[in-house]
Amino acid sequence: MAADITLGRDVNNLSVELELKVRFNDDADYWYLWPTMIKEIQKNKGELIDLYADAEFMGENLNKLEVIVSKTVENLVNKSESKWKVHVGTELGIEKKEIFRALNKNDLIEKLTVLLKMITMARKTNDKLISIGD
Repeated sequence: MAADITLGRDVNNLSVELELKVRFNDDADYWYLWPTMIKEIQKNKGELIDLYADAEFMGENLNKLEVIVSKTVENLVNKSESKWKVHVGTELGIEKKEIFRALNKNDLIEKLTVLLKMITMARKTNDKLISIGD
C-alpha cells in the first residue's frame, strides 16, 4: 500500500520528472502524518492523501496545502527527538499486538520539502498535484 504524489494534468497524464515525486508507504511517515497533516488536508480541502484512492490538488487548494505542509515541517523541525516510534497498526490473532515502526525526522522533513517544491512547480506549470493510491 502506498500513496504516490506527483505532478500532471490528470491521473492519465503524469509528469515524468522523477525527482519530483513523493511516496508515502504504509509505514511510520504516513501514520505519523495521519492524525495531523493528512486529516487537516481532508478537513480543509475535502481531499484525502489516501493509500487506496486518488486525489487532486489545484488552484487555490495548492495554497491551502502549502500552508498545512509548511506548518507540519515547522513542527517537525522544532521537535527535539530525531527518531521515535509511531503506531502503524494492530495485529489481531491469539494475542492482540500493537505494531510500531521507527520514524526518522530528517527523512520525513526531506519528503515534505520535496512536496513543497512540487506545490511551487504545480503553480508555475499550471499542473495538478496528484496523489495516487494503490
